[in-house]
Amino acid sequence: MRYFWPIVTLIAAAGLQGNLPDFISIWGAKPDLIIVVLISYALAADPEFGAVLGFVAGLLQGRYVGLSMGSFIITRTITGFLSGLVTTRLFSENPLVPALSAVWLTVVCEVLFLLGNPQSDLIVVARKIAGECLGNAILTLLVYFTLRNLDIRRKIKLANARL
Repeated sequence: MRYFWPIVTLIAAAGLQGNLPDFISIWGAKPDLIIVVLISYALAADPEFGAVLGFVAGLLQGRYVGLSMGSFIITRTITGFLSGLVTTRLFSENPLVPALSAVWLTVVCEVLFLLGNPQSDLIVVARKIAGECLGNAILTLLVYFTLRNLDIRRKIKLANARL
């Protein structure tokens, strides 16, 4: 049951990813909703949960794109693991932590992906990664705090039910 809602959210993000309008792009790159959901859930969990969720995210994204499934699985699993590791080492109530974590985790994820799938024009790729980082940071703030508030409400209902 621990993985049910995160996987359902990843599937919804994969469905929405291809339908994002063009005006949402920053410097030619749209935010990666699958990475946003992965980072948001993994920041609230442990490294093991993040790695498992990253594996599922890589599987979904590889299936969605249709190419380089192994590269997607490896990079998303590492990203999920590192997201969970951030929770155990760096987590605080500061709203900058999820946003900055989304930026550096997106960079790590995309650079690892580029190592397995080299591109010819690195300047264009670097610009798209920068745009994706900004979009992911903004969306991660929204998704992370929404998930956190939902979890707080769930805990309050459980506490009231015990009374």
